Amino acid sequence: MSLGFSSSARFLLRSLADFVFPPICYGCDSEIETGLVCEACRLDLFTHELAVCSKCGRPCTPATNYCGQCAIPFSLSRVRGLGFYAPPFDKLVQAFKYSGKTKVGELLGQALAALVRQDEVLSAADAVCPVPLHPARLRERGFNQSLLLAAAISMDSGIPLADCLIRHRNTSTQTMKTSPEARRKNLERAFRVRPEPGIAGKTVLLVDDVMTTGATLDQAARELLKGGAASVLGVVIAAAHAGARPSPS
Repeated sequence: MSLGFSSSARFLLRSLADFVFPPICYGCDSEIETGLVCEACRLDLFTHELAVCSKCGRPCTPATNYCGQCAIPFSLSRVRGLGFYAPPFDKLVQAFKYSGKTKVGELLGQALAALVRQDEVLSAADAVCPVPLHPARLRERGFNQSLLLAAAISMDSGIPLADCLIRHRNTSTQTMKTSPEARRKNLERAFRVRPEPGIAGKTVLLVDDVMTTGATLDQAARELLKGGAASVLGVVIAAAHAGARPSPS
């Protein structure tokens, strides 16, 4: 009897909480009955995708062939993104990265895995590598969002997960840097390839959550190429419009 009453009480409390604080979509703040996102945001996650700049390989709008940032050096040959850093992608990233909503991260990982699977270049990569966090930042946050995304891609695609980079400099946040040059200098010598990374002659798929100018991906890719990688590709949840930068909160 006590077990049945306890179960009923939990159900009533949960129903009351849903009535007073109805579930909201993490992508657009609209009320939903169950789950993490509304149907419109889920559709965006699994059907929306950015094109690739024909000159430098950065993400760009599907309506154009160019990203407007081609003059900035870039070490990756191709980067795909789900969308620009705007609703619902920005809100979902913020919920995952800054509020610790790892279930949202699982959903984002599934969406990235679907994007990689339908891209014949990315899906042919030999290894999936997350952009690493410095140990101090990892202790502060409790998880590396890029590693969780990379693991989801690896599990879905069968491409081996290769955690082959170390972030040995605890750089200041990129969101406070206003120019591409400042972002690049902030990340100089921030990454290092692990001993015997096993990437010689391989194509590595680098995974991060957001790309602004591409400085983080570029510096990480430079180290992978120095470590013997044949080429480096990239995939992100969201890319900022040229001249825009994501807010840290």
